[in-house]
Amino acid sequence: MFEIRRYTPKQADEWNRFVAESKNGTFLFDRCYMDYHADRFEDFSLMVYRRGRLYALLPGNVAGDCFYSHQGLTYGGLVMDYHATAADVVQVFRCINDALREKGLKCVVYKPTPWIYHQQPSEEDLYAIFEVCGARLSARSLSSTITNQHLNRWYRIRETGARHAKALGLSIEETNDWQEFWQILSHNLKQRYGLSPVHTVDEILLLNQRFPQNIRLVVAKENNVVVGGTVLYLTPRVVHSQYIAASERGKTIHALDLLFQTVIRNALEHHAFFDFGISTEEHGTYLNEQLIYQKEGFGGRGICYDWYEWNL
Repeated sequence: MFEIRRYTPKQADEWNRFVAESKNGTFLFDRCYMDYHADRFEDFSLMVYRRGRLYALLPGNVAGDCFYSHQGLTYGGLVMDYHATAADVVQVFRCINDALREKGLKCVVYKPTPWIYHQQPSEEDLYAIFEVCGARLSARSLSSTITNQHLNRWYRIRETGARHAKALGLSIEETNDWQEFWQILSHNLKQRYGLSPVHTVDEILLLNQRFPQNIRLVVAKENNVVVGGTVLYLTPRVVHSQYIAASERGKTIHALDLLFQTVIRNALEHHAFFDFGISTEEHGTYLNEQLIYQKEGFGGRGICYDWYEWNL
C-alpha cells in the first residue's frame, strides 16, 4: 500500500508544500531551513507515498549504520497531514523499517515533535513505534513552557528585577543587529561551557533572511547598547526562545527580566505557548538547576523532549 522513497533536491517544492499543510510540521522541516547545514549530515530523509500521492515525510540522516531523525534538528519525527490514521501510520513504520533494513542500516534514533507544536493531535507515531518497533526511551530533556491558558505567578526575584531594569530606562525592541547580540552570546557560551552557538552568525543571518517572520531577535538596550537578548522561533502554536544571553552589565541590571516580561506577554497574545527550551545536559541525565530556576521564575513548567531508539 505504501511506497518509501528517499528524498532528492528535485522534490524540494513537493516536500515544502506538504510541510506547510501538515498537522505537526514546523518551518524547521522546510528544506530551506534543513539544508543550510547539508554539508554536515548525510541526508536520508524519506517520503511516504500511497497510491502515488504523498502521505507523510520523515526528515532524517544517516551516520554509520544508524538512521537519525534528524541530528541537525531539535525535533524531527514523522510529519503527517490531517488525513493520517493510526492504522495507516502503524503500516507506514513497518514499511520504513523494511526500507532501512534494505539499505543495511541497523538502528534508528527517533526524535518526535513535542505535542505543544502540533496543530492537531498527532501522536500516532508514538503509538506506532511502540507497537511495531519496540522503541525504548533513550533520552529525555526537560524544557520550561508557559501556556496562555494559565499564567503562573513570577518569582519575586524576577518581578523585582524587571522593575529595577525598567527604572533604569532600558528599552526592549526587535532588531536586525545580529552581530552585537552574537558577540554577547558567543562570549557567554565560550566562558561558561567552552562552546560556540550551534549557528554561526552568518548562518543565523541566512536563516533570518529566508524566514523573516519565523526567526526574530529581541534585545534589551541601555543607552542604545545591547545588554541582553533572545532569538525567537515562531511556529503556529509556539514561540520558542532559541538563544538567550546577557552581557555582564545586563546581568547586573536584570535586563533579561524586563526583556521576558515584554516577550512573553506579546507571544501569548497570538500563540498558545511560550517555550524557553531545555535546561538539561548530557541527553537529559543532568539538570541545570540554576538555569531552570530562572525559567521557572518566569512561570515556565515542564515539557519533555524525548528520544527513542530501536534496532532494525
